[in-house]
Amino acid sequence: MLPDSNADWQHIARERPYFGVLSESAYAEPALSDAQLAQFLDSGQRYVNMVLDQCTRFFGANWQTGSALDFGCGVGRLSLPLARRFGQVTGLDVAPAMLSEARRLAQLANLHNVQWLLADEQLSGIAGAQFDFMLSFIVFQHIPEARGQRLLQQLLTHLGPGGMAVFHFKYAQVIPRHPCSTFLSHYVPGGRLLVNALRGKPLQEPHMQMNAYNLNRLVQSFQEAGIQEIHTRLEDHGGHWGVEMYVRRSA
Repeated sequence: MLPDSNADWQHIARERPYFGVLSESAYAEPALSDAQLAQFLDSGQRYVNMVLDQCTRFFGANWQTGSALDFGCGVGRLSLPLARRFGQVTGLDVAPAMLSEARRLAQLANLHNVQWLLADEQLSGIAGAQFDFMLSFIVFQHIPEARGQRLLQQLLTHLGPGGMAVFHFKYAQVIPRHPCSTFLSHYVPGGRLLVNALRGKPLQEPHMQMNAYNLNRLVQSFQEAGIQEIHTRLEDHGGHWGVEMYVRRSA
């Protein structure tokens, strides 16, 4: 059984929130300089711009901009740019520390059309809500596949008529990095302690999971939810091969 990904995420959110969202050395410290923060936020704006441009290319220019959901929002790197394009945005995350920092950044940006909600297994915070747009980028890979599939199915019940969604999944690892340590830390009791000791890290430091998803099961989940149109973009994050799946529900 994999370690508790929620518990790991809570630890990362408290200690290194920005690195948890974007795992680059520039964001490894608990707090960022003004220049680092500006760079971090700009990366989110550029990504959202790209995604929305792709949606226009795939689905046409006439699409709704009422409400948007950012699943696994972290500190709001993507939620804040979405708030500049949509009337109302909901950021959903399992870590209170992430949401607290996201609220702070939204206030600094003078964006008041975002609500930050704590995610649970039933997504009870958005019960009854329908969204025109959903986005989740480099999030599901940190969630074990079986649990992630259940969450995806629940999310799709909240995608409104004519709504669009963009979900990112890792599906393969073509350049294994330390396969023995990955096996130890994920599957062997006490293995994480040993790997951390060998790396000279604190024994209880969490490992960021990088779970691959079965593409057949993903497509089946979309079709079962009534999605009839899917477009894909392939990505390579250092040997972690991923796919962005652009979907739209019929009006």
